Amino acid sequence: MAASNNEEALNGVHGHQDNGHQENGVDDIASSSQVLVVGGGAVGSLTAYKLGRAGIDVTVIEKLPGVSDSPRACGYYGAVHFMLHEVGLYDLIRKEGFMTRGLCWRKKPTDDGKGGKASGDMIAIQPLSAPNDTTFEVGAGLLNLPQADLNKLFLREALKTGHVRVHYNTELVSILENDPSTGVTVRLRNNETNAERKLHASYLVGADGAHSVVRKALSLPFPGHTWPERLIATNVMVYNEIDPIWHTFFVIDPVHYTIATPLEDPVPGKTTLWRYTIAAAPDDTRKVEELITDENIMGLYENCMAGPRPLQVEIKARTTYKIHQRCVPTMRKGNCLLAGDAAHVNCPYGALGLNTGMLDADALAETLIMILNEPQKYPKADDLLSLYSDERRKVFQFFVDPTSTQNKLRLHSHPEETASQEDWLFRMMRDPSKLSPRQLEELARPYYETWRTDMRKLVGDLA
Repeated sequence: MAASNNEEALNGVHGHQDNGHQENGVDDIASSSQVLVVGGGAVGSLTAYKLGRAGIDVTVIEKLPGVSDSPRACGYYGAVHFMLHEVGLYDLIRKEGFMTRGLCWRKKPTDDGKGGKASGDMIAIQPLSAPNDTTFEVGAGLLNLPQADLNKLFLREALKTGHVRVHYNTELVSILENDPSTGVTVRLRNNETNAERKLHASYLVGADGAHSVVRKALSLPFPGHTWPERLIATNVMVYNEIDPIWHTFFVIDPVHYTIATPLEDPVPGKTTLWRYTIAAAPDDTRKVEELITDENIMGLYENCMAGPRPLQVEIKARTTYKIHQRCVPTMRKGNCLLAGDAAHVNCPYGALGLNTGMLDADALAETLIMILNEPQKYPKADDLLSLYSDERRKVFQFFVDPTSTQNKLRLHSHPEETASQEDWLFRMMRDPSKLSPRQLEELARPYYETWRTDMRKLVGDLA
């Protein structure tokens, strides 16, 4: 993930002279568009890219002044690889990112006899490719690129289609009209000038995150629950002493369970950027400012980070998150659709958040392409929109929600000494080489078949 790649991404997104489609605010927005996307994050940008690639005019608004660089998602796998490959983005992401082979669960670090700590014993392994894989065919391995860089790449490629315009510092004020026969009319505001104006679109996509203004404007509830503990996400420079086969790892702990994953290619003998996300205690009522102090974070690192002591690390970014399990009762109301965190949120351990949102974007964009570009073949737009909502909610309810819930509980429900015997997955994955092809296929199938929604096949099956 070289600096030149980051600079190129920034230039591609923010370079007014290069593309002519990046605007600052509401004053420059046209009065109409085929599709309005609220939210310029990764899910909204991917939706816009796929629509623009199909020749559909898209207006994207984002309330922030640019792409958020908060520590968020960074790894992509399973069906997401095939989706990204089909829309022409997989190779670009691989060029800017890097590949790893899978992940593992570990006990807490132990005394290394030299005053430092050694990595804890592995409890179980989740391979995503062969241990010696160096080529990583599409669908194999973990594709790594921080969400901010992925977001910039999606925006850059969306702008290249010539059908996408992006407006920062612009937010949705209200939805004035939402009629399947006439479309959607909204009021927008420039956050810098407070100027407001109307925009009409055939369809509106709400991809504006867990605090979605679109969801609230549609008066949709967000049922579910919030876990008691908060997560402290940090980007930190760490010296790579060894070259493990399974770079991403979880640390089992009844309170401060952890996931660590590289954000740059972790070359042995070099210091590179890593993400360490650590749970705070459920009864820790301190303010965010106290949770993210160097003193508190370094104390948490002592519990989960291997290496010489005192730790020689540099914290580059830090933030906190609440953990939710929630889903809207519908992802469609009239001609307004929801995707990503605007529609559903879940525990991020296991990378089922942004990946699921990108698969929403894939299914939703395909639905709108069918409606807008092929009306003779797909005249029942209302049915297609409802089908999108139903199918993506099914994916969340029957796969994402239970799987992400168990990913979390598995990390703190068993003592590390007995976890490998008490948990069925740990027991099964202590040595994956001993599993039969049928067992491996059964474990992997949901991530390739259930997770993604093929709208065209669904419509064909129902015809």
